[in-house]
Amino acid sequence: MPSSFIVLRLSVCSLLLVAFCFSKTTHSFVLLQRGTIPTSISIPTATPQFEQRDKIRQGFKSSATGRPQRLHTYLEARDNASKSPVNNATAFKTIAQPKLIRGEQYKNENSTLPSPEVIAAKLGVRPSKEASKGTWQRAWKLHKRLIPLLHSTDGCKPPDSSLNLACMWWKALSGNDRSSPVYDKELSYDLLPSGWRKILRLRRFYPRLHHANVELRTAYLDGRVGEIAAQQQNGGNPKKIRLVCMGAGYDTRGVKMIERTTVDRVIELDLPEVVNAKERLFWRLLKRRPWLKEFECSMPTLVPSDFNDLLDVEQKLRALLLGDEPDGPDEKAEWHTIFVFEGVMIYLNDGVPSSLLGLTSKILRENNLEGSICFADRLENVPGGDYDAGVNELKKNGWELKDWSPKPGLARHMGYASLSLQ
Repeated sequence: MPSSFIVLRLSVCSLLLVAFCFSKTTHSFVLLQRGTIPTSISIPTATPQFEQRDKIRQGFKSSATGRPQRLHTYLEARDNASKSPVNNATAFKTIAQPKLIRGEQYKNENSTLPSPEVIAAKLGVRPSKEASKGTWQRAWKLHKRLIPLLHSTDGCKPPDSSLNLACMWWKALSGNDRSSPVYDKELSYDLLPSGWRKILRLRRFYPRLHHANVELRTAYLDGRVGEIAAQQQNGGNPKKIRLVCMGAGYDTRGVKMIERTTVDRVIELDLPEVVNAKERLFWRLLKRRPWLKEFECSMPTLVPSDFNDLLDVEQKLRALLLGDEPDGPDEKAEWHTIFVFEGVMIYLNDGVPSSLLGLTSKILRENNLEGSICFADRLENVPGGDYDAGVNELKKNGWELKDWSPKPGLARHMGYASLSLQ
């Protein structure tokens, strides 16, 4: 397909977005602020992993009408506009991005990286379109220009930090695709601003470029987290699963794993500005998916932290991992911790990515805790997709590599590892 035609399709979709949403956005935003937008969501027939979520959701329906009732008292009490965290949001802004230290050599070719088709086939994901480098750049520039418009009436006003907003939209595109292994039953969609999110109805017209690449990461990480959790929960000594998302941004993986009852606790760490914005996004998400409040596992715990400050990260991780209470007075809670890194190491100072790998393994080992690590990121000291280099980088930091699935792109290293026995 000619690259000019791909960009033309993106431009047409963008123009349709403006025409379709402009007349509806203001009205939808007012309804959102008043709390009168319907909270009903069309959800397909439940699969086993969604049974608890769907059962809880039924509790929010009126037996007479079958329609969702008003939100529970907790949310109704917060529906006062003067107390709304949405109203208290600051204007749209972009957080200055640090230099991409490990991304500087991204343009170099490397024969150790497989083609997108190879990794896509492994994950059951449709590969990205074949397009020139210029086409990818033009597509990105167009989407970047649209982001302020897409959030122009967003009461949550999440700041744009390290492609967080772009990834939020890309993941929603894939999450609304019923044929994709990352289909999330409109979870990512429910994080987006009212009115403008209707652009996702045009999903089939979008060329599979950036969102297809991010879809590979999502499919891989979701699959590995699910596998590790199943192994730990189905053994002779079942353990509780604690998911720690390092640099989660505006991703919904933590909520997704709660909905699927895959994990028992979720902790997310990111910059203070991102954490504050995500609290507002979660407030809106709970209005749209009120059944989330009824799960045994509450919403993710959001913790502000700058990963370049290793001392701060260590103090907070120790407090979080050692602070879980036992199930009872004579019971000791046994946890398996899964650390997830997705597209965050790229933005850290030189030496920090390796230090974080060593820090996480050290905290687990010193406290006799079990753990694993899943990543779709850019490891240090591994310029391409070389397996031996990946093994060595993880081994020297206390991890034993179990799977290595590199792919083209900036966050090119995908894999998972278990805590090495030392």
